[in-house]
Amino acid sequence: MINNDLTPFTMQSGWIPNPSSASFRAFFEMILVAEPKTLSPTVQALKELIEGDNVLLYLANNAFKENSNIIYAHESTQEAPIHRIPDLEVLLNGFNTILTLAPHFINNDLVGLPFSAFVVGIDATLGGSTLFRLPMFNEKMKAILDEWAIYLESPSSNWIFAKEGEQWLSETAKKQYDYPLWAKDAETLPYWKSWDAFFTRNFKDPQKSRPIAGPDSNQVVVCPNDGSLFCWQPQVKKKDVFWLKGMPYSLDDIFSSSDPEQDKIIKQYQLADMFEGGYVFQTYLNPYNFHRWWVPVNGKVLFDPLVIPGCFFSKLVLPDFGGATTASTPYLAEANARGLIVFETPDYGKVCCIPLGMSEVSTVTFDEKMKKGAVVKKGEEMGMFHYGGSSFVVMYQNLPDKQLIFMNDKGDYYPQQPPPPGSSAGASNFGTNIGSQIGQWYSKG
Repeated sequence: MINNDLTPFTMQSGWIPNPSSASFRAFFEMILVAEPKTLSPTVQALKELIEGDNVLLYLANNAFKENSNIIYAHESTQEAPIHRIPDLEVLLNGFNTILTLAPHFINNDLVGLPFSAFVVGIDATLGGSTLFRLPMFNEKMKAILDEWAIYLESPSSNWIFAKEGEQWLSETAKKQYDYPLWAKDAETLPYWKSWDAFFTRNFKDPQKSRPIAGPDSNQVVVCPNDGSLFCWQPQVKKKDVFWLKGMPYSLDDIFSSSDPEQDKIIKQYQLADMFEGGYVFQTYLNPYNFHRWWVPVNGKVLFDPLVIPGCFFSKLVLPDFGGATTASTPYLAEANARGLIVFETPDYGKVCCIPLGMSEVSTVTFDEKMKKGAVVKKGEEMGMFHYGGSSFVVMYQNLPDKQLIFMNDKGDYYPQQPPPPGSSAGASNFGTNIGSQIGQWYSKG
């Protein structure tokens, strides 16, 4: 990646078009020219929050001003192809319009994160990045996204499956998500009853499509989700600081919650101490991946899983005009909305899974069977992302007599930090299919 004063981070994970593309411009113009309507109660609540607080209003206005400055500063270089959001009214009307849009294609380019695509020019500003980290902003934003979820779960959202050869039924899209593998709600159009029904689709034959490596052995470490490797890290520290380069994991920050009851459970089980010195393996998902997760070990659930509130548009790496927070992936493990579940094995310690939201794709749902004390097996359904979900973190304890080596079933080692995604589909050369081997435990000495 190139980073200097004029060149932004533009890591592409496949969720939104390149901001310099005609497709992105067409999307943005579609939102801007939409006729303003009465604001939804959730959008109105955000308006009242910002306008009723001088600090929040200052941050918002600063973001709009800096948005203009970024555009002006790059006019001669054309290296920051972002679009103008001049004021709060335009921002709120944009949110209001997107509430009845499903992730869709424009000129065969996917706009899978319409909210993120719309704010890409202000979340890179100091005012915007500060505003988007504040709990009161994210509380109101969550209500807006919850309303969007209702639309995405309704038949009104399945217009994207109305015609063969178009949108998610185009030949290009079908190839990306391997159309023949999936079970449908019906064998005739529109096939799936809603966008969310499609997004949470299951395999026709899970065992054939995603066989489980070493189903009876915890020595063989398997991936709990489809995706691509972002990075892995050994000897994780309990406390650390996020820097621009390296971006280490800080367990005290990851294992925390603004909800006092959740934080009490986290502290009760001393999760930061439990996984100190252990291993982290983090993947990211592209829009075409399977968005359910399976249990990666044979063991039992240590406590009822948690769904931790957090941010939606917060980034560490700035500017990031094209990546929908992909460049900040490790940071999101401590900042964003996320799930948390820990499995206890009889032979290879404890394993923690953190399904992680990214931007507006942040709804995690654990299977109802995942309760404290439940006995689980590899390949059993753990839960799923609804209307999104873009990353997954797995943590393994440091075992004094064993060492975990991250490698696939062919014996090829995973690089600790592979090249970042850059393709239109957002996939790397280090795919991690659910149930496939990503490592093995070996005895030391």
